[in-house]
Amino acid sequence: MDFKGRRNRSSSDSEETKKSPTDALIRNAGGGDPEVIRFFLFLIFYLFVLLILSNFFTPLIAFILWIAVGFGIYKVAENYGEEVPWIKQVLEEVQNIGFTSTSPDVDPEAVESIDEPKEKKAEDLDNYAEKFDEWRLAKDAVSAPFVSVGNRITNFSFNSDGLYKFRLWILILVVPFLWALLFAGGGILPIIFGIWYIILGFSIGDATILGGIVALFLSYFLLIRIYSHCTNKRKIPFDSEIMSDYDPYVVSHLFQNPKPASTFSVTSKALLLNFIVGWFIIIFLTVVQNEAPLENTTGFQKININEYFSLVMILVLLSVATPIIEELLFRGLILDSLSESYGSWISIFISSVIFAVLHLNPLSILNAFWGGMIYGYVRMRTNSLWPSIFLHSMWNGHIVLLQLFYL
Repeated sequence: MDFKGRRNRSSSDSEETKKSPTDALIRNAGGGDPEVIRFFLFLIFYLFVLLILSNFFTPLIAFILWIAVGFGIYKVAENYGEEVPWIKQVLEEVQNIGFTSTSPDVDPEAVESIDEPKEKKAEDLDNYAEKFDEWRLAKDAVSAPFVSVGNRITNFSFNSDGLYKFRLWILILVVPFLWALLFAGGGILPIIFGIWYIILGFSIGDATILGGIVALFLSYFLLIRIYSHCTNKRKIPFDSEIMSDYDPYVVSHLFQNPKPASTFSVTSKALLLNFIVGWFIIIFLTVVQNEAPLENTTGFQKININEYFSLVMILVLLSVATPIIEELLFRGLILDSLSESYGSWISIFISSVIFAVLHLNPLSILNAFWGGMIYGYVRMRTNSLWPSIFLHSMWNGHIVLLQLFYL
């Protein structure tokens, strides 16, 4: 799946489609609804653990402990459970659930043709093992050439293949937090643009909203360029082209129409699950913390809308601009970059944790994590950002309207 030289359009469109960043994740996507149901039941059970922790700690501390416990359990099972058949099977199902079944519209002959290279690869690995043993024996008989420390330092390159995962983690950790600092609500650019709108004569509230909208859509062009760079150069080199490597193919890939015939069914179930668990979190935490529901959930201390223009603008900000840009960042750039090196659910989980941490309000943190899991799954199943944008928009929009009329 080498994307270098994609601008050379000598290959057919079908071949280019096969090279999309999420092909490794959605190649076998399809059925598996019973497994999906069992997985979500497990997530709900795991959520109860979080709610129990919330009784003893603050929501933020409880969330961090919950993530640490889950990660610790997974690593213990991964490192020490290989000899236990059922643990090994559970680990495999967790990695592949919802993404390995063959969809009804997939040609069985095509699936068989996909399996053939795997057998050939297994034979190649056996031959490689034999060759490696021969090479090792020959190597032991010859003294290794002397390499000085100075030569190692001189030949060191931060963009080498050996540091690929280090660069990957820098990307997925630094980019979201820089984006939040510069472009998100309360960031530097929304404040600057807001001051400009105040000078133009808008009220402080409207100027803040308009400044946020302009800053978010400005970040769209920067995120598309970073995504293009990471797609065309899969090893993510940090060089001068990272902010200028624009490829129009990534726009058509990310915002393509959903392909699977089950998109409507998957999105509908995800919408229902998002609302049920989301409101369960809100009700539980409001009872535990003894505070007004929905207070400051959207990041605005109080919504006072006296004009139709203000209502429309805040809905554009939180139900249109925010879902589009956040899904592009977290379910586009972050999720696709992680999927190059990690399994499907691990990538969804990590991207959801980062997405949640950037929501500072306790209610927003927990709901953002749950929403991130839902949106990430739907993104992989449909191979498009539009369903996850729709789900994100519905949640934000109904919260804004409830704040407006309820508070």
